[in-house]
Amino acid sequence: MTAESSTSRWIFLLGSNWSGGIILGLLAGLIVILTIDPGGSYPRLAEGPGITIDESFNVQQGILLVEVFRQYGLFMFDPTNSQDIYGDPGKIPYLPDHPPLGRWVLGITHHLWWNLFPPNDPGSIDVTAAARVGSAVMFTLTVFLVGATAGTWFGPAAGWIAPLSLLLMPRLFAHAHLASLESSVNLFVALAVLCTAHSWSKCFRPDADVRPLQLSWKAGLIPGLYLGLAMLTKIQGFLIIPCIIGWALWYGRKQSILPLLSWGIVANLVFFLGWPWLWLDPLGNLSKFLGSATDRVHLNVWYLGQVFQDTEVPWHYPWVIFLVTVPVGLHLLGGIGLIQFLRERGSDARLSLVLICLLFPLLLFSTSTAVYDGSRLFLMAYPLWAIFIGWGGQLVWQCMRVRFSFQRAAIVTAVFLSLQAIGILSTHPNQLSYYNLLAGGTANARHLGFEATYWQDSLTRSFWEDCAEKIPAGATIHVMPVLHQFQLDDLKKQIPIIRKQQWNLKPWSTDETETNPEYLIVFSRYADIPAEFRDNSREAVVTIDVGGLGILKGTRIAALYLVNSR
Repeated sequence: MTAESSTSRWIFLLGSNWSGGIILGLLAGLIVILTIDPGGSYPRLAEGPGITIDESFNVQQGILLVEVFRQYGLFMFDPTNSQDIYGDPGKIPYLPDHPPLGRWVLGITHHLWWNLFPPNDPGSIDVTAAARVGSAVMFTLTVFLVGATAGTWFGPAAGWIAPLSLLLMPRLFAHAHLASLESSVNLFVALAVLCTAHSWSKCFRPDADVRPLQLSWKAGLIPGLYLGLAMLTKIQGFLIIPCIIGWALWYGRKQSILPLLSWGIVANLVFFLGWPWLWLDPLGNLSKFLGSATDRVHLNVWYLGQVFQDTEVPWHYPWVIFLVTVPVGLHLLGGIGLIQFLRERGSDARLSLVLICLLFPLLLFSTSTAVYDGSRLFLMAYPLWAIFIGWGGQLVWQCMRVRFSFQRAAIVTAVFLSLQAIGILSTHPNQLSYYNLLAGGTANARHLGFEATYWQDSLTRSFWEDCAEKIPAGATIHVMPVLHQFQLDDLKKQIPIIRKQQWNLKPWSTDETETNPEYLIVFSRYADIPAEFRDNSREAVVTIDVGGLGILKGTRIAALYLVNSR
């Protein structure tokens, strides 16, 4: 084989529509897994975000599902066993607050990873770090899906830029490290939307060179399956239902009715059959689940320098958060793709559905619906935005290729995209605290009233290691804020150094009349800490700062204070 033919083969492989999704998907999974350790369970891996406040609930429920399956086998899906498994809270502590698919993913990967790579000094039968691999797998598949779709729709450049944009979105990248449900939601929502858009739009394009195909009822089967899986992840999976119905009726008119019927039937069958808890009382339990979206404990939200209750946040909160949590350069490419779509007056039915499903969650959370924890509730919009980023990138690439050589265009593109990686690199492993230049950057966003951190992820492995140098063994450490009764117990179970040092963790509030604690750990969730702890100038013996560059100091997102010494 000659050098020229070898080079041609590499160019062909890298220039295929799917190559970007495959290569970057595998790279994404590898990077996430190598940076996944929250507190010392896998000390040979690089540190990732610290243990978040409610990861343990999802991990424990995932393990429960796996253990039930090991006991019952496929008979766990036998309706006669549903009462034994799900109907007695005193026997099996099953929580039906979310559908089970995302928790199945976490439970299965927890067991597989533990058996392949046993954790260091486990403090419980559930090790959050092991379950986090499930989210890494979901992120890998999402990157592949977005890359393959963008490449197929628009060309090879889009097939590289769209999946790369997911890697460069700090908030999305951070969630891929967490044993939460968001990564599963992102994958299956994107799968349902993109599959439906790709298959049905072939019949919605009267300007095509060939006569449009006619939709039959069979066209709803596979998209219905994917919708059912999306519904089985979290209630956000339901949000695309009205979007797809309205889109199909607008573009397909009468021919959409039969496929919509089969689509809806299959989706509901998958949802019902995939969640045996519903079998106990189908209508009653479904009503409980749907009602749980609004009937819940209210949370505080820090926005524009003040505290709001989560149902009273200004309508523009989701739009502003979306705008300031994606690198500006990626927004620029997405804007180019969006402008081109609008110039074509929505003639591309595929992009129409993507845009509708992207905007609807933002519109919904602009109402009095509870919205909290930054971008978490509408994170499903980010992979869909990557499709527009890929389209915009393809347009820019084509424009540059007309004016420049391939090498020059490639260099300009590589430099531009490399600059978008600054946010990921400067905030690792605390990308949940990232803000782009529109908010003044991560280091300055707090001056505009944005939340510094919200999920306890700032209490990283390095933070606890630094604390061990300042706090003696057996000491009592107070922590603030504490948002639920299991939060501190989870830290003890999941952080080996806490158990090794035999520290006693207790909640603390400045409202208490007891003597100030000697050691106080605060993670900077501004919505739930006193004003005096929002100021970076307060003296601390250990700090975690994020967003700093060189001599420029970043925003403090976690600190150890010696309160009695002030």
